[in-house]
Amino acid sequence: MSEAANEGMASNEPFSGPADEEISRLLRLSSVVPVTIAAWETGALLHANDAAAAMFGTSAEALSGRSILEFYVEPERRGALLRDIDAGTGGTQKQVQLRRADGSTIWVKVAAQRVSYRGTPSVFKISHDITEHMDRARQLAEAQEKLSRQASNLNSSAQTSAEAASRAKSTFLAQMSHELRSPLNAILGFSEVVRGLHFGRDQVDKYAEYGGYIHQAGTHLLALIDDILDLAKVEAGKLELKRTPFDLVELLDECARMMRPMIDGRGLKLQVYGTAASLMLTADRRRTKQMVINLLSNAIKFTHPGGKVEMAVQRTPDQAIAVTVSDTGIGMSQAEIAVALEPFGRVGNAAATDPTGSGLGLPIVKNLIEAHGGKLQILSELNRGTIARLIFPAQS
Repeated sequence: MSEAANEGMASNEPFSGPADEEISRLLRLSSVVPVTIAAWETGALLHANDAAAAMFGTSAEALSGRSILEFYVEPERRGALLRDIDAGTGGTQKQVQLRRADGSTIWVKVAAQRVSYRGTPSVFKISHDITEHMDRARQLAEAQEKLSRQASNLNSSAQTSAEAASRAKSTFLAQMSHELRSPLNAILGFSEVVRGLHFGRDQVDKYAEYGGYIHQAGTHLLALIDDILDLAKVEAGKLELKRTPFDLVELLDECARMMRPMIDGRGLKLQVYGTAASLMLTADRRRTKQMVINLLSNAIKFTHPGGKVEMAVQRTPDQAIAVTVSDTGIGMSQAEIAVALEPFGRVGNAAATDPTGSGLGLPIVKNLIEAHGGKLQILSELNRGTIARLIFPAQS
């Protein structure tokens, strides 16, 4: 490491020289928050405050001349972190496992951003120890596995049925806990930075940006809770449908207008087809709109730019009413369709394309259409697209 880099290791002392003023201010205010700056290419530590040194189980002086890669349990994760920063807007968040000086390991959540430190392309990281949280998750998984093994030894059919229901409930709660924890962690992490004024009292734009992140995570959390409550109501048979006659063609046009910004943002084509200028349907209008929006949203999210999404409505020969949403997207295999219809079920391609999704959209659609006495049909082929069809029973 160069002499200048070694000087940058001085803990809790703001560097001088051609450093960014915002970074300088943050280093002065971040005595209790673990902060590191490492060279982009080599990982050489250019700065670590006392809080970061304590996290590694050593002193700031002992870190001089070391590479951050020495502390990664899986060094390749740093490469993934850099790729995420490159792919985003200059910053990202990751969970990584680090090895401390005494050989013990910890899990940390890092918020990382590309910076220039004394003329060197670098990575600025704020870390938060989440080891306790990860340990609780592991203990929960182990407890669930133990319960599953115990349940498998029961021979009575009544006992087996009861334990199967208990396992399903435990699995649902564990998955729900995981899905809720992600936006909550984001809210807590960003609000901690804002509350501590880590960028200085005058950085209104930066705090407004972080406020936007908090609002985005809160909105996602609220939508997730709404989905969970809807799913629970339907499965418990407590969902009350408000059936009224309405023009289905008009509702589909309304849904298309609502999704137009998302369509245009993805560079897709949307076409809507109908058999008539109007088609009356007696159903819960709000829930029907919810189903159509969910299917349209999936079609848009999983179709590559330049692709096409189509929506159509028609009356079948047996006088049922079918609403069809089709796309030219990534598609699913038959096995993946079965997974996607389970609560929190996320297939590999879908999880990679939309990492923020909860896996509740299709199960909710399936339960809502069945509550109407209808059914959901899904036809799909990998890399060829998906056809999702809502079939409402014939109207009397």
